[in-house]
Amino acid sequence: MVRTRRIAIADDSPAFVSAVSSYVESLPGYELAGTARTSNQALALVESQVPDVLLLDLGLPPARGLDFLRRLKAVPGGPAVVAMTLFHTPEAAAEARRAGADALVGKEAFVVGLNQALEQIFPSAR
Repeated sequence: MVRTRRIAIADDSPAFVSAVSSYVESLPGYELAGTARTSNQALALVESQVPDVLLLDLGLPPARGLDFLRRLKAVPGGPAVVAMTLFHTPEAAAEARRAGADALVGKEAFVVGLNQALEQIFPSAR
């Protein structure tokens, strides 16, 4: 039996969170672990819900970007982190990887990018 993976979303755009939540809930083998609109809420969500994956907007307030990603990845047993940005560029991908991201997804092609990221993180789950 395949284990259900839990995905949490941390993004300050209610419309984007709504769309991503609906998409995550439609994925076989995955469930929504919760959502956060700030980096403080995201940290609390990771600690309380223990998701397998955190979809993290690199512009999430108040702690923005790569520093917050580094802080998350320093938590022992923390989730895989899929960093999200408005535009996926090679430079952004390299910076996100150096900060500890397991994958980077551009919001402009989110569905394709998320599917590829999940396959990369959990090769046998899909």
